[in-house]
Amino acid sequence: MFNSSLKKEALRIHDDTLKRYNVSYEKMSDACKKLYVIRSDSVNLIKLVEQVINSIVNTPKEFDTQLGKVGKELTKFRETEEYAKEAYNASVKAGMNIVGGAATGIGMASMAPTALMSIATTFGTATTGTAISALSGAAAQKAAVAWIGRTFAGFAVKGGAGMAVGEAFLALAGPIGWGITAASTGISLISLTNKNKEIADDAVRESKEIFKAREALDETTEKVNALKIKTEMLYSDMNKQRNRITGFMNVDYLSLEEKDRYFLGTLVNNTLSLSVLLNETVE
Repeated sequence: MFNSSLKKEALRIHDDTLKRYNVSYEKMSDACKKLYVIRSDSVNLIKLVEQVINSIVNTPKEFDTQLGKVGKELTKFRETEEYAKEAYNASVKAGMNIVGGAATGIGMASMAPTALMSIATTFGTATTGTAISALSGAAAQKAAVAWIGRTFAGFAVKGGAGMAVGEAFLALAGPIGWGITAASTGISLISLTNKNKEIADDAVRESKEIFKAREALDETTEKVNALKIKTEMLYSDMNKQRNRITGFMNVDYLSLEEKDRYFLGTLVNNTLSLSVLLNETVE
């Protein structure tokens, strides 16, 4: 009666779609965190290799060239982390809590800095060159939201970029609670009938958007996991040689046997490959 059954079914579908979306979001978030962990471990291993190679005298010039490239990749990774920290701090300081439409956005304070760094290093910062730390107040908040928008526009929100997308993402980021409100009891029966249908239509329309967002999240999670596996394989192969690597500390390259020189050459090449993987992003 009064379209109440229509509204009830639409809200049931909406609730089920939302729960599935939140599960997908958690899987994507967890994948990003795991990728960030292996990348952080890789940074430590890369620094160890740098330390060892730099301690060796009479190394080939190509070692210096390769390590120079490695250094640039490490710097880029650190800059991405730093930008994410700045975005987080600026957002929290500005009291960011975006609310859009029927979706209530999460406050940035509910997202840990490391979680945001894992997101930033996975998808890239797409910075404009202006450090958030150089801004303050509303300007810092706007820059932070715009960065989040550029970062997530590719999978969480379709079409557009910048400030509007940043706000939309914060309204979409999960786990979320999408607000489909019940009709007031103090209205006419005709109005109630119309209101119930309106709520049902809104619920169905919103469910479709959530479903599309979930599909995008699932696709993204697969890409993140593939990148994590690729990074883990190279890291694991190199880490197994940790004791052998440290054994070359302060040696003379010219005194080494051919097999040891070959090992060091391969080690430097693999270190460069691992450093490049630090900054490979998911699109």
